[in-house]
Formats: sequence, structure tokens, C-alpha cells
Amino acid sequence: MSKNAMWLTIIFAAAIVGAFLGPSLGSLLGETTMLILAPLLLVGVIVFCIWALSSNKSGKKADTAALAEARAMRTPEGKGRIYITRRGFVAALQGMNVTLDSTATGQIKSGQMLMADVEPGTHRIQVGTAKAKLANAAEMDVDVGAGGVVVIDAMIEMGALKGSVKLTRLDAAKARENVNATALILWEVAPA
Repeated sequence: MSKNAMWLTIIFAAAIVGAFLGPSLGSLLGETTMLILAPLLLVGVIVFCIWALSSNKSGKKADTAALAEARAMRTPEGKGRIYITRRGFVAALQGMNVTLDSTATGQIKSGQMLMADVEPGTHRIQVGTAKAKLANAAEMDVDVGAGGVVVIDAMIEMGALKGSVKLTRLDAAKARENVNATALILWEVAPA
């Protein structure tokens, strides 16, 4: 069982236990106390969500022509191409800061990708959440040759208190699926 499936199962079980214990806890604490605690808890959750998403940036989407060119997955002469894609629902709204070779920077959310045409060779990809306290960052070295295409999937795996970014190099079929299912976002600082 994956970590995400495990945590979803635990959350579901906790919701069922809460549904059974909630009424008895409410009668134990009293109606007045529950009327005070419930709004405070709701406000706390809203404040946490605002804090967690406060470092997100709204990346500029590429135009239709650039998106079509990216989805063709053909590299310019003598170059390699790297895609960093993000799909899935775990922390979908949390931005992921992506750095390529310590120079290019961009941010993606679920359903988005970044693309870079690079010189052949080894390149370092570093990915962390916009709020670094929410998940451990990850890095990966990828080797790409002239005419080669590498697609890296970035996702967050939840832990008990803190998630971790996980980077996976995709095979050709899954790579094409991810590239075709995501919107192309432009780099904030373009690759050199």
C-alpha cells in the first residue's frame, strides 16, 4: 500500500470514529462549549490554509503554440529536453518551487508542467514546496543526450506531520500521458 493510500485510509477511519464519538463528546462538553470550540476550530483551519498557500505564485501559462510544441515532445537540434510535471490531488494547490541547474526557477501546482531545452549532459533538478515547512525537498540528477526527452513527475507523499517531495522519472507511455494532461507554465527565470 502506498503512503498516500495508507493516510487516506487512516483519515477515513478517523472520520468514522469521530462520527461515533462526536455526539458523546458533545454531550460531555456541553452545548455552549461546543458552540465556542467549533467556530474556533474552523477559523484555525482557514488560517492554516491561508498560511500554507500564501507563498504560491500564479505562474504565467504558455500560449497555445508553445503548448502544442511542448506536447509534440520534439527537441531542437543538438539539445535535450526536460519536463517536470505535476498531477494528482495530494496538496494539489500547494505550489512546488522547481530549480534546474541552480539557475532556472519556476513554480507549478497540480495539473501543470515546466519544460526546458538543455545542452546534453547531466542536470540537477531540485523541487520543494512553496512553504518549505510543509514537506521535505527532493533533488535528482538526470542525464539527457542530444535529441533525448526526460519527463520527471513531482508529487508529495504525506507523512504523519510533514510530507516529502518525490521525484520519479517516467517511462515513455506515462511521460506522454503526463505531458498531454498538464498545462505548460513559463519559467520565472528561464534556463540558460
